[in-house]
Order: sequence, then structure tokens, then C-alpha cells
Amino acid sequence: MALTVSPAIRIVSLLGLLLALGAGGAMHFMGGGSGSATAVVPSQNSAVLRAKAVAARASARAKNPTAATPATHKATHKTVAAKPKASAAAVPAKAPAKPAPAATKVSPALAAGLPLSLAQALAVNPTVVAVIYNPQAEVDGIAFAEARAGAALAGAGFVGLNVLSQAEVGKLTEQFGLLPDPAVLVFTRPAALAARLDGFADKETVAQAAQNAAGGS
Repeated sequence: MALTVSPAIRIVSLLGLLLALGAGGAMHFMGGGSGSATAVVPSQNSAVLRAKAVAARASARAKNPTAATPATHKATHKTVAAKPKASAAAVPAKAPAKPAPAATKVSPALAAGLPLSLAQALAVNPTVVAVIYNPQAEVDGIAFAEARAGAALAGAGFVGLNVLSQAEVGKLTEQFGLLPDPAVLVFTRPAALAARLDGFADKETVAQAAQNAAGGS
């Protein structure tokens, strides 16, 4: 069985050994001759004093042990509340796209020999103002603007037909003969020509013609 010696006992033993050595040395010097002026006193030996100091400190620590307790720092975990996602800004509902004219409304005008653009306009509006114009003529440009303004005043639909385009005026020419430019044609559903204004017409004249056509007069 192993014998465990505490640090305090070891220090006391060391102190005893040093005292013994100091005493032996003192006796040696004292017995060495009477010519020595002073004898070395064991209690005043520097080695003995140091040993006593060490022993005293060891004894004090043994009586009052103080275990160094390192400061324990608890880890602080910050709880970060998840930021709520910014609510998406309310997106205003888009106005429903204007539905394409039903085939049943377009077909009668197409069957009557009207160009597609005019047939589509009649599918949306019961009365439509059509202006025959030459995009290269200055007067026709003014007539185009007046016809569009007159249609707006009467609350009628509007379509411009380029006299230089066979696809736009070819079928009308077949039905109504050679058309001058500018000229204003007012149509009502399904494909009836209600009024014709050859030459330049201001917006008031166009609006009156459209209103008369819508009223059936």
C-alpha cells in the first residue's frame, strides 16, 4: 500500500533536515578552535530562516485552503426574433383585359365584305365611324383627327382605313365603288352603312352623323 506524504509534512521534514545541518555546522565551527570571534547561531542561519518562512506559509495554506475558482461565464445566447417578412404591398388588381370580340359578332360584318378592323370595331360598338384617309396628305391628316374627335363626341367607335392599303379598303371599294379621300363612313351593326360624308368633315358634322345613325334616323 503506497504511503502518500502531504506537502506540509515534506516541508516540515525539510526544515528539520536544514536545522540539523545548521546545528552540525555550528558545532563544527564552535569546536574548530577558540580563536573564532563569534559563533554561528543556528537560529540566525539564513537557510534556516528561509526554511522556517516556507514552512509557515505551507502550514497556513494547509489550515486555510482556498481553491481558486475560475469565474464561470455563462454563455449568453441572444434570442433574435425573426423579423416578420415585409408584407408584400397590395398590388392593385389589373383591369381585366378587354375581351376579344366574339366570333358571332365579327362574322356577320366579315360575311358582309367589311375589312377585319372595321368588323372588329362593330363587334365592340353598335356604331362605328370609319375615315378613309391618305397618310401622305396633310389635309387627310386633319380630316382623320376631326373624324376621331367627332366619334368621341357621339360615343361611337372609330377606325381609320388607309386608302393606300388594299387589305383595308379593297372590299369597301368593291361594294361602294371608288371612295375619295378623305371620306367618312358611318356603320351600324351588323354591317349597315348609315351615312357617308365625302371630302373633309369637321368633328361636329361627324358627331351629328354618328348620332343620327345610332338613333336610326
